[in-house]
Amino acid sequence: MENLENNGDIIKKGKINVVGHAAIDYIFDLEKFPELNTSVQIPSAKKYYGGAASNVAAQIANMGVSSSLISCVGTDFITSGYEEYLKELGVSLDFVYTSTEEETPKAWIFTDPDANQITYFLWGAAKHYKEVSVPDFDGDIVHLSTGDPEYNIKCAKKAKKLGKLVSFDPGQDLTLYSAENLEEIINYVDFLFMNHHEYGRIMDTINKTPEDMKNKLNYLIITYNKDGSYIYHNGEEIKVPAIMVEAMDPTGAGDSYRAGFLSAYLKGHSLKDCGHIGACVASYVVEKVGCQTNLPKWDKIIDRLSEKLNYDLEKL
Repeated sequence: MENLENNGDIIKKGKINVVGHAAIDYIFDLEKFPELNTSVQIPSAKKYYGGAASNVAAQIANMGVSSSLISCVGTDFITSGYEEYLKELGVSLDFVYTSTEEETPKAWIFTDPDANQITYFLWGAAKHYKEVSVPDFDGDIVHLSTGDPEYNIKCAKKAKKLGKLVSFDPGQDLTLYSAENLEEIINYVDFLFMNHHEYGRIMDTINKTPEDMKNKLNYLIITYNKDGSYIYHNGEEIKVPAIMVEAMDPTGAGDSYRAGFLSAYLKGHSLKDCGHIGACVASYVVEKVGCQTNLPKWDKIIDRLSEKLNYDLEKL
């Protein structure tokens, strides 16, 4: 893809660099969260490939867009089959740091019937972000996902210096950011993705109003689960409905939305199309347990948009 003009930005290579966690997930459905000092039975335990950055990079590659992962993992990243799986998808792992001391990050994710989640996260090899140098990003968009705040800030600064578009989704690691961290990184961000819980939290943390955020950011995208998403850009508000399916597991829905949105943006689609594509990708992912169990190809996304929304999307 050469010199594609997209919403006023010049896309030269058609690649997205994704920074942040690759993790091995253990996902559990609970009838309810236990009270303190009590226990609850778990019906089964199964490992899944996850980590927000890896989820995004995997879906991007699965849609036929070039992606690379910048992450810190342990040797079990190889022995678990995760490395080979990502390579087969086409994700570049040239910037992945492998620790011989720590294991790959792990996530234990508990979900109740109302799709509320509690996650316990083992950083493991992610402690090495403090030692890893920031690469010379070779993509057009650098997406900063869950990970070390200081490293993400360094990446944002370098990406902007190199003339890249910067996308940021702190996710559940939002609580690791100080007000100063958030104020600083937002100065370099073109796209800010958050769910509505995180959106309220970030405004409280940096003492901003919704109007402040909309005026500050070029693209602000807020997701509301089954109530869809809103895209804010240059004073415009775009409402995007969710695509209703029989959902089994909400884990990874946000990551898949971001992957679909950014890939569509890179392909030259309108912001409205980007939102619909993001929602469509998320609709596939929630149909199966696991963040990367049901990643759709581009043609399946086109077909579902036509079927569910009667949406005629040009196959760019």
